[in-house]
Amino acid sequence: EDVDPALRPSLAALDRLVRDPDPDEATIEAAAFACLNAALWAEERGAYRTALGFLHAAEDVDPDNPHYAYNLGRVARKMAFYEESEAWLKWAHFVARSYGMWDVATLALSGLGNLHRQRGNLPRARRFHEVARRMAKLKGLRTLEGDALYDLAGMAFDFGDAKLGMEFTRSALQAYGPGHGRVYRLAKDVAWILMDRFGEFESACQIFWKLMDHVWEPPYRVLLFASLARAAAGAGWKEVFEGMWNETWSMIRAQTTREGHAASLIQLALGAGTFNLWDRAEIAAAEALVVARERKEGQTTIIAESIVSALQGGVVADYAMNTVFKDRIHATANEQSGAVELVSDFAAAMGARQDDAPESPTRALVHPVG
Repeated sequence: EDVDPALRPSLAALDRLVRDPDPDEATIEAAAFACLNAALWAEERGAYRTALGFLHAAEDVDPDNPHYAYNLGRVARKMAFYEESEAWLKWAHFVARSYGMWDVATLALSGLGNLHRQRGNLPRARRFHEVARRMAKLKGLRTLEGDALYDLAGMAFDFGDAKLGMEFTRSALQAYGPGHGRVYRLAKDVAWILMDRFGEFESACQIFWKLMDHVWEPPYRVLLFASLARAAAGAGWKEVFEGMWNETWSMIRAQTTREGHAASLIQLALGAGTFNLWDRAEIAAAEALVVARERKEGQTTIIAESIVSALQGGVVADYAMNTVFKDRIHATANEQSGAVELVSDFAAAMGARQDDAPESPTRALVHPVG
């Protein structure tokens, strides 16, 4: 009775399965799958050691299923158990290839790429993602091909190569196809990079604006509005900034939970700083600091503290201009990364789905008739 309702069916089934006096292959597969469900439940709640325990049990019961080895490697990477993670991902790739399970084999390669990226070996990470891309394309796994290109785009941006990042982004959009669920996450990430790293505020604004018709979950929507406010400030669009400032505060006051609020308020503070609205920047940053501390959001707390510290005493020093309120420098530099053309690509990609899915998000059939 004390078990979480989301976990109760899996544990009840597992309890019955392990009591089977004469388990057959179907019983073994079902027991392993119940362990996987319990592991994923634990992972969602940050209980990674519990997740690893259930995944080990699943892999012990059904070692011929590479999904369990892959997830073991993935969760171990989150815990920085790098040697264990690499061993399980390589084993998952070997088993998956042996059984012709190319989706898992590709995921394992991608996992190895993410592992080496996390460890700081970027050249090796890029090689694994490139191999994953080639395997996905060869086997017609369009979503996984898009994911590999997504990872390659992120690494190119990390290296400061905006042109290559844009090329990989366009290729990822083509691989996903219009209307694919990953398109919206890719759009959000690219718009953020354009704004935060390259100062391409107008292009970021246009992508954020188009996302407003597709992002509705409260924590993500409030951050989207706040990001649009910051991008609009960088672009010099005062009316848009004011509108998004008001919309963001209205959404924050209307929501009972505070998830995403601290990060959103930081974006408002940075946008206000671009327009020299120091009093408003301080109000937003101070509230962000309160929320971040309440929710124990460590990284967000550090950022909020840096903004509040820069604004104390009513005088903003030059160092703060160059570090905390860096959008002001980007706005005057008028940098160009070649993102303008990408905005129309994202607009087209946020339409009805045209890949191998049976229907689009609008429930419009896309397979040809007859």
